[in-house]
Amino acid sequence: MKAHGKHVQPLAGPEKAFGDAFRKLRKKKRISQETVSEKAECDRTTVSLIERGLVSAKLETIVKMCKAIAVLPSEVMRSMEKSPMYS
Repeated sequence: MKAHGKHVQPLAGPEKAFGDAFRKLRKKKRISQETVSEKAECDRTTVSLIERGLVSAKLETIVKMCKAIAVLPSEVMRSMEKSPMYS
């Protein structure tokens, strides 16, 4: 892992793969982290931390975030499983 500022950025792992998959789908739909946080009823920094793989999201949060971008959690998981970061 590399150190960037205050947080250690994981190079791989399920959290990193999930966050990357979610970010790609969110950006494809042109939805901001702020919009996701409002619709998912969580803080924008939480969305950022999840997308960077720094925290492991609760299932409830995953479902809310996916609803916020109108994507099924299973779609994010399938994308995550195809990622080279998934280990």
